[in-house]
This record gives sequence, structure tokens and C-alpha cells, in this order.
Amino acid sequence: KTSSTAALTMAAMELPELRLLVRDVVVKACALTSDLQQSLIKDEVTSVLSKDDFSPVTVADFACQALITLLLEPRCPLPMLGEEDAEALRKDERLAAEVHSHVEKFLPGVSVAEVMDALDRGRHEGGLGSFWVLDPIDGTKGFLRKEQYAICLCMVKDGTIMASALGCPNLPAEGPGVASAAGHGCVFHAAKGLGAAQLDLRSGEERSIRVDQEAANTYVESYESAHSSHGAHSQIAEHLKLQPPLRMDSQCKFGVVARGQASLYLRLSDREQKIWDIAPGTLVVEEAGGQVSDSEGRALCFSLGRTVGVRELLASNGAIHGQTLEAIAACRP
Repeated sequence: KTSSTAALTMAAMELPELRLLVRDVVVKACALTSDLQQSLIKDEVTSVLSKDDFSPVTVADFACQALITLLLEPRCPLPMLGEEDAEALRKDERLAAEVHSHVEKFLPGVSVAEVMDALDRGRHEGGLGSFWVLDPIDGTKGFLRKEQYAICLCMVKDGTIMASALGCPNLPAEGPGVASAAGHGCVFHAAKGLGAAQLDLRSGEERSIRVDQEAANTYVESYESAHSSHGAHSQIAEHLKLQPPLRMDSQCKFGVVARGQASLYLRLSDREQKIWDIAPGTLVVEEAGGQVSDSEGRALCFSLGRTVGVRELLASNGAIHGQTLEAIAACRP
């Protein structure tokens, strides 16, 4: 569709409608990834590639991104800033056929070419204007371990996140557990100024969520130490007298802060943070009454392109945010 058509579609879509669109698309993607996760565990799906940074990418990453792009196109055809593209599929007919077969289960009649084209539409560079941001499988290593991963989608307009959803198929809708049967998890979703909610994938029940400003001093961090500094986090936690961390992959960590299960998510890294790893979860926490900033207390910027321009950030229940910033400064070498 033309850019003018996209603009008209976006103008006609109110925030409540946009929020439901994002939620419902992610719910469908959760069904796809849950099915694929079972196939991976049974070795029915064997294609696991490595990116330039040696992080794994699976058939599920490609199939999920293609499905979401194709589902959004008729309703809100904005540019897509996605983590994947079709380059690997164009070099491997078997892989392309495998990805296509899984997408076709949810979109009967879709062609291989349409799947490839949908993936290639994920090359938007971000900046100003309106566009989608997608991480189809955030936490691929967690996905492969049959643990936590998230499908992360949001719409950004001139640097403001307007609506977002985090699909967490293995995260129980009720804490404190951190593992659930595939498909028995939840979807967090939010829209600017409309609050945040959690949908139980098993029961279909939905409830509003809020951070817990009286929460026990519990923090979450990445399962993989390569994604953030566990050592630095430990020093900060000791300074704040926090309990030992809850470790999990993916933006599920934003969700557990948003619903009051943890008071703080620390992500101090030496890598510049990608927009798809941060933006969707940020809105969920903020709309639940929490706070997200860089390690110096500045709001994050989502109009810089494919990164957010910082290496260190935190998300909290708000009450502990100032103390955490002071602790970060105090623990600097």
C-alpha cells in the first residue's frame, strides 16, 4: 500500500483500537511460536542459525515476524523495523519452505514470495514518523531451552510509543513461578495514556496491572551474563539490600515489574541497546505506573533509529528508582 494509505489508516485508528490490534496479533503469534517450540524440542525443526553476533535465530524468528507483518498489513500498513529479514531464506530453499509451511498454517494460501517480501519489509531504519517495532523472538536461547522468551511489538510515532504488547507464552499469568506449559502464559499490553493489562492465554481472562510500590525488594536481570553485567548488578543490589535476583530471558522482565512481581529490572551492559529489545516493554512498565530511564535518570529516546542510544538502563516500580540511580553512581569504579 502507499504511504498516503498508511497515513490515512493510522489517522482513522484510535488508540483503543490500535491496542486491541497489537494484542490480538501477538496472541496469534504466541500460538505459532508455542507450536514451533514443541517441534524444536522434538527435533522436527532443525534450522538454528547464528547471526553476526553469534546469537541464535530459528525458524520461529522468521515465521513469527512474517506472520505479524502479514497480519498488520491490511489494518495498519506502517513501515516495519524488525530484527530479521529474508536474506538467509533466499540462500536456503529448504529453510524458506520450512518457514513458509508454518506461516501458512495461520494464513492459508500465503505464498513463499509473500512470506519473503513480508520479512524484507522489516528493514525500516526508524527515526521520526510512524512505524512498527518488532522482535519476533526476544530471548531465542530461552526459547530453545523451553524457558522464557517474548514476542515484542509496538508502534512508535515521532519517538513516542503509542501501543505495545509482550507475548510471553511460557510465563504464568499468576506469579511467582517463572515457568509454564507452552501456551499457558500471558500477554502484556498497553497504550499511551490508557494503562496496562495482562491477558491470560489459557483462560482468556484479562485484568489491569499496576506496579507494586510496596513490593519486596526483588529485582530481575537477564539470564545471559553476556546481555548485562551480573557483577555490577550484584554490587548495586547489595547497596540497596535487595534479595537475590530472578533471572530470565527476554522482555518478560518488564512484564514482571509491571505486574508487581519485582520492583526493579537492571540492564547495565557494554552494548548499545537495540530499540526492539527495549521499546515494547518500556510502555508496559510506564503505563503500569512504573519508570524507565537510562542509568543517569534520563528518559529513553525512540527516534534515534535502530538503537536507543544508551548501554545502561533500568525499569522500576518508581518508588525505588531514585535510590537505584544513586546506588549505580556509588558503585561506579
